[in-house]
Amino acid sequence: MPRVLGKAVSRPVVINAVLALAVLVVIGLAVRAVTAGGQTEASNQTTTTVDTGDVMASVTASGNIAAATTVEVNFDDSSQVVRKIYVKAGQHVRKGQLLARIDQTDAKQTLRSAQIQLRAARASYQETVSGQTSAERAVDQASIASAQQSIKNAELALRQAEQSLRLNRSQANATVNQAQRAMNAADAAVRKAQQAYRNDPSAENLQALQTAKSTLSTARSALTSARQQRAQTLLSGQQQVQTQRANLTSSRQQLTSTRASVNINAQGATDSEVANAQASVDTAQVTVDQAATALDATVLKAPVAGTVAAVNGSVGQTASGSSASSSSSSSSSSSSSSDTSSSSSSSGFVTLTSTHVLEVTTYVAEADIDSVQVDQPATVTLSASDRELQGTVTSIATVQTVTNNVVEYGVTVRLDKTRGVKLGATAEVVITTGSKDDVLRVSSSALTTVGNTTTATVQEDDGTTKTVQVEVGLQGDSQTQVISGLEAGDVLVVPETDSGSSGFTFPGVGGGGPGGLGGGPQ
Repeated sequence: MPRVLGKAVSRPVVINAVLALAVLVVIGLAVRAVTAGGQTEASNQTTTTVDTGDVMASVTASGNIAAATTVEVNFDDSSQVVRKIYVKAGQHVRKGQLLARIDQTDAKQTLRSAQIQLRAARASYQETVSGQTSAERAVDQASIASAQQSIKNAELALRQAEQSLRLNRSQANATVNQAQRAMNAADAAVRKAQQAYRNDPSAENLQALQTAKSTLSTARSALTSARQQRAQTLLSGQQQVQTQRANLTSSRQQLTSTRASVNINAQGATDSEVANAQASVDTAQVTVDQAATALDATVLKAPVAGTVAAVNGSVGQTASGSSASSSSSSSSSSSSSSDTSSSSSSSGFVTLTSTHVLEVTTYVAEADIDSVQVDQPATVTLSASDRELQGTVTSIATVQTVTNNVVEYGVTVRLDKTRGVKLGATAEVVITTGSKDDVLRVSSSALTTVGNTTTATVQEDDGTTKTVQVEVGLQGDSQTQVISGLEAGDVLVVPETDSGSSGFTFPGVGGGGPGGLGGGPQ
């Protein structure tokens, strides 16, 4: 029997003392586990080591190679028929080279008429300043004859326009009447089918009623279309008639003016008459210049050197009937051009591109677009050949594009080198949105972020672990920059991602490791 201070200690007291000691041991172990910062066993876990190196963040997307500069070349008068096309897609052209030609009949006639008027104006001026001779009187008569011929031409054109209007009106009315009769017949069929269905609401009669209604709807649409077409046809014809009437009026006024000039030529000229004669010459010269410019415009020339990307028309069609789908670039005549940053379709009769400057327009998701900036470097990989090209971000769209409910923004990357690169080639684009060289880094998979707090599990030399808070910098594609909280050489435990594991073990409990309270040696 133990003794304390010379007295015997009872057995219950000894048992109570042992139990109290055991409780104290358990409490001590729990406190040690908590104050150790979350120490736990790290056996059979994936680890990674903190080291020093480069960290790079990037955004990946895809697109197609396109020309940075696209010139859409169009005819001034797109209503004329194309008579000749001199180039084909893929052909390189120099500045000023012929591309195509439309019908020149009207332009040549206009020029000839203007030249006649110019000659008449000059003759009139000479008669005004020098007095009238027999030869000048003959010129006056020629001027009158020319003006009279202009009237005849205008009258003929007016009659033709009126005849065309009457013919078009007759044809359009016939089409409308036919459509009206078809709709009336379809309406009668519907009423008949409705009556039959009321008498016998069978499936067959219901089907017949639905078919009749469909036919009526089609007939109504056809009637509406016919009426609209008639209105458009009549409006166009009336406008043509009005134009020819105006031309006739102008020709008559010109004849009146010419006759008046001839009468005045027989008299002595005043200073104002000489000035007016000179003004007539100048006006006629302007008309000739305009007609010559219009004739030149019938021939389409390359405003810049480049490669023919598309010819959107064919011989025998009107130039206006050759436009392709809409494009972001504006069209230009033979004497002007329009540049676009990128274009996937063309709207000009001939589309010229410069293969010296190529780019890729790709689309970046809303979640990543804030990290993309102009002048960032990018690597463009051609899908067909795996060839890598370097480029630079040149523009970022400010308006979103929604595809399959996904918000994206267009990003344009211009290539540094273009040799051997074909337009339209598919490419993968990797934009470097950030990089840090020779910094402390760790695999991003070893970090856990909850809210604004990032932590890592550090494995100690004795095999236990502790959780530390980490301040991070640039978060790259696979590595993350470490600002503080870790040192080079630290071994981190990569959190488990298996769905069957919670990824968290209470330190010192149930693990079977050293100091554990279950399963392992005590």
